[in-house]
Amino acid sequence: MFDQRSYKLLEELIKHDKITKQEILIQLNLSERQLMYDLEKVNEVLTVNDLPAIKVSNQVIIIKKQLKTLFKTTNLDLNANQFVISEQDRSYLIYLYTFIRREPVSNYHIQLLLGVSKNTALNDVKRLKEMSKNWNVDFIYTRLDGYHFVGTELDKRRLAIYCINHLLSQPLGKEIIVLALKSWGKEGVLVEIQQIIDQYLESKELSLVKSRKREMIIYLSLIKVRLVKDLTFKSLEKQILEEQSMFEHGKALSRKLFPEGGEEESYFVTIQLLMTLHVVPISENPALEVLAGQIMDEFEKNTLLPIQNKEFLKQSLYNHLVPAFYRISFEMPLFNPLTKRIQTEYKELFQFVKRSLTPLTLWTGKEISEDEIGFFTILFGGFLDKGKKVNSEKITGLIICSNGISSSIILEAQLRELFPEIHLLRVSNRDRLEDIPTNTYDVVFSTVRVTSVKPVFMVKPLLSDVEKNYLIQSVLQQFPRLNERNVSVDQLMDLIKKHSEVKDEHKLYSEIVHLFYAQNKIKGMDKPMLTELLTKETIHFTEEKLDWRNAINKASQPLVESNKIKLQYVDAMIEKVEEVGTYIHIGKGVAIPHARPENGVNQLGMSFLRTKSPVLLLNQEEHKIDIFICLAAIDSEAHLKALAQLTKILGDNQLLESLKSAETADQVIEIIKKGENQ
Repeated sequence: MFDQRSYKLLEELIKHDKITKQEILIQLNLSERQLMYDLEKVNEVLTVNDLPAIKVSNQVIIIKKQLKTLFKTTNLDLNANQFVISEQDRSYLIYLYTFIRREPVSNYHIQLLLGVSKNTALNDVKRLKEMSKNWNVDFIYTRLDGYHFVGTELDKRRLAIYCINHLLSQPLGKEIIVLALKSWGKEGVLVEIQQIIDQYLESKELSLVKSRKREMIIYLSLIKVRLVKDLTFKSLEKQILEEQSMFEHGKALSRKLFPEGGEEESYFVTIQLLMTLHVVPISENPALEVLAGQIMDEFEKNTLLPIQNKEFLKQSLYNHLVPAFYRISFEMPLFNPLTKRIQTEYKELFQFVKRSLTPLTLWTGKEISEDEIGFFTILFGGFLDKGKKVNSEKITGLIICSNGISSSIILEAQLRELFPEIHLLRVSNRDRLEDIPTNTYDVVFSTVRVTSVKPVFMVKPLLSDVEKNYLIQSVLQQFPRLNERNVSVDQLMDLIKKHSEVKDEHKLYSEIVHLFYAQNKIKGMDKPMLTELLTKETIHFTEEKLDWRNAINKASQPLVESNKIKLQYVDAMIEKVEEVGTYIHIGKGVAIPHARPENGVNQLGMSFLRTKSPVLLLNQEEHKIDIFICLAAIDSEAHLKALAQLTKILGDNQLLESLKSAETADQVIEIIKKGENQ
């Protein structure tokens, strides 16, 4: 019998021809005992379905090509008696089952649905009741109606969408959703809805993000089955939707999907389309183009990163912003399974992006979820890597990503880092691959299954260290001329473990992968703390009366003397103020002069100058400065941790006042340490 963990193991293994036990242990965070236990479960199910078993030989897990081929075409036909569902996912299943109920639901219904005891079913119901309250929905039981929900129809749908999104991110998630439909004899609705939507989109030549389209089909299928449809929208909400050309498509598609549904369903379908569109012409939403520009300006100001290719970023940001705007405005849930990883791997960038989205918060009047911020973060994160140089264009690779603009950009950034020798091109729509002459590319990296005479590598939008290593080894097998590294990560791990005791294999593995393959480590991407940059040597004070040019010059002297910057960088900072204006004044009498790395930065650095007499920036009374902090960034990321810590200190009025009254470098350093530890 499968559980979700063992099924996840099968899903992972089926991607490979062979993979080491060590790699799969790290990838799925399993112990060796758990791995062998789960592998035994997998092989039991494979045997029952007449599929080849997975074998282990000399610490290598071997997957037969026959299994990979048959697995794609064999329907395992799972039901509640053939796999074990986790506690949390059982609650989501109960919700969807009740959401589309055809008769009053009792505890006995739930026991049969889940294949669990009475007490377990009651505990799952209790968990669902608590979860529902967070969505303004009450899950209650009465003798007449059984288990049912109390709340607005839109809130009930929002919770259903959340449950679907979460389940689709889990092993066997789609099977669990289908189980809810099967329980009422309605599994055929999925095929019916998909056919209607596909035919309509093809006739109107509309392009949707494929992963979002899959979700939308499931949403609308459950609503098709649902008996109660007392949906209402506010007048202002209707007006916003009616102004979109997509509303005509929403009405037409709604009539095909819900002929008995009434006018309100057309608004709901329009929202789903707007959230799923691949590209929306700027002429459709000129106001959102303005908003994209405002967010971009905020990001530039917060990160102190002058953006070169603004039009590219603005277009990418706009394409991502349109669906996000309608999700946020209509409070449609978004589940981002990568959020925790993004917050860990892009910690400082996540916080800067969060602050930069303030214009979006003001426009919508709604709080932006961490899941939404996560997607914006990978959009900006991918853009920051855009400027890194490609060493060679002898090999051309196509990138096909079905997860939308932001995911394709971050995937491109990761692939560029791993394969600097490959010239990468993004393909916006999978269907276009057939139209691209095969003599124009050498390799395909895709998040969805595609067919090509050239090598195709399946990848995720955000790769783990194990996935990066496996992908590198697989690509090098196809293109040996790219192999400038004579030692593999696995060989090095085996050698280290042979002669020493490893306390944390996962961390060691990750650091070796980054050491071998992360090109952005070359310039020192171990983001330093603020106290590592602002030291006794770089903090100084003056009682001189200075004009703003002399103040920038004096503030930067510690960086010039330590050869962290060239004199031309000082001139570039001054010229930037003359050209752009008082943008370096971030408020409260603090200015952060900076220019682009290529203007003369040798090494990452910061310097601090406190002036006794305020300096008038551009000789303007409203821009009095008494603290200058010069920043010399070596690239787009290394300074972000220190800048985030500085931002936190400057945002604390008490710490800022302490900085302004400090008289020695030691006092400044103590204040900075307090801010770092908050």
